[in-house]
Amino acid sequence: MVGITLMIGAIIPPVAICVFIVRNITGIPFNTIYKGVLPFLISLGVAALLMFVFPSLATWLPNLVMGEP
Repeated sequence: MVGITLMIGAIIPPVAICVFIVRNITGIPFNTIYKGVLPFLISLGVAALLMFVFPSLATWLPNLVMGEP
């Protein structure tokens, strides 16, 4: 959960470090960058919501791989 919220924070202002780096390197306007980032931001939000509502989703795959019930 912490990882997902950190990824969302790296995209959304006021931090938005990833967006500022892309802007400074390429010179592309912010609105164009956010148009490309929006689908990924929505999927991160859905993943965070699902893990908040169903916390067992975060440990399901590791438990499946490790063979624990």
